[in-house]
Amino acid sequence: MLVLAALLALPLFTPRLYGSDEVKYVTHLRSVYFDGDVDYGNDYRLFVEADPVAFKWLHEFTEHPTSTGRYLNDAPIGTAVLWSPFYVAADLAVVVARSLGSEIRRDGISRPYVWAIALGSLTWGLLGLALIYLSCRLYFDRWPAQLAVIAVWFATALVFYLYITPPMAHANSVFAVALFTWLWLRGREQERSPRAWALLGAGAGLMVLVRELNWLMMIPLLFDEGMRLLAALRRGELRRWSERLPGYLACGVVLGIVVAPQFFVYQALHGTLSPSPFVTEKFSYPQFVLPVLLSGFHGLYSWTPITLLGTIGLWFLGRRQPVAAAGLAIAFIVQLVVIGSYATWWGGASFGARRFLNCTPLFALGLAALFARVPGQRRRLSAAGVAVLIAWNFGLALQYGTGIIPRDKPVAMSTIVANQFTEVPRRTAGVAWRFFTDRWSLVEKAPGNRP
Repeated sequence: MLVLAALLALPLFTPRLYGSDEVKYVTHLRSVYFDGDVDYGNDYRLFVEADPVAFKWLHEFTEHPTSTGRYLNDAPIGTAVLWSPFYVAADLAVVVARSLGSEIRRDGISRPYVWAIALGSLTWGLLGLALIYLSCRLYFDRWPAQLAVIAVWFATALVFYLYITPPMAHANSVFAVALFTWLWLRGREQERSPRAWALLGAGAGLMVLVRELNWLMMIPLLFDEGMRLLAALRRGELRRWSERLPGYLACGVVLGIVVAPQFFVYQALHGTLSPSPFVTEKFSYPQFVLPVLLSGFHGLYSWTPITLLGTIGLWFLGRRQPVAAAGLAIAFIVQLVVIGSYATWWGGASFGARRFLNCTPLFALGLAALFARVPGQRRRLSAAGVAVLIAWNFGLALQYGTGIIPRDKPVAMSTIVANQFTEVPRRTAGVAWRFFTDRWSLVEKAPGNRP
């Protein structure tokens, strides 16, 4: 069923490169691969020369070097790491094509490279969904696990960043967090060997490399191990618990090794071992928590109601796995507080609450727990409800993509709801026709957009 869904969704795949974050991720990879450094001045100028209008915002980067004389890039490097096999394959294909007489540019941003990174995100994102399914199957039967995965796949912003804007980091982030979550959950009921702990540390390091916010997804593991320590103290089994210390050490050492390159990049770019001040200076106190959840301006629950059901479902997950469910809930609450403390809490010109996409495994587990409680005779009703929320999500994508609502300005939730019942039905057929016959007319021009 899930493979069929993946095949049917392939026509949505739109490999293009445009936004600022996308350029930053590609720049990490291009600079290391072609130049062997993390000095991005020539890379930014290459984008500007390719399209002076679309990438005029890069002038600010090239004209204002950091304290180390380098150029700002506040994006983490993990996405570039995950893209690298696809990128190298694309470059080899370009070399072969040029040797046969093709005039395609070997510059790292032409069409084959854009296709490669977009395909990389799609591949990792789909593998992430497979891992989410496996995590759900640890506790639930096939039907609730499948429906939960379909729900987070097509009724959240993930479908947009998996297919329409794949050069963002979010599909890769879903994979990395899903991998870590699966490794954690499948080893909870047994004593992990130091090797298994090392593998868990590598998974944790990878998800942190992809997005710094993914540090918070380690909270469930830390809470889990903390509860084990308390239980050992109550039973007087501290000596037995201490046998886990070599595993903890292995996990920590491997985690440090995996994330070390990111700290090297921080130091090289702006002379500190912390993220760019461009990011950290935007934090204050959690004054935006309610808008983050309920605002018409990319609110999590207001734009994607399926995530509210996933959050509620953690209560039912707690009846089977109380410690794991509590850890996941704490991670979600802490992330909500962090995002609610950010000056640009709405995520710029994003489609929905994209910063919560790393919580996709969490929402899926909650949904699976919720669906598992549905009696067999009402399963069709649950599936129909998910279908309605998928239609709601696609209606939002139509509003967002065609400019019915602004991408980076506040909009009332009442306006969005009204558009879902008035503008969306009227325009769906025409937009669908344009998407499948001339989809490039629906996206802004940038290098590599058109064949």
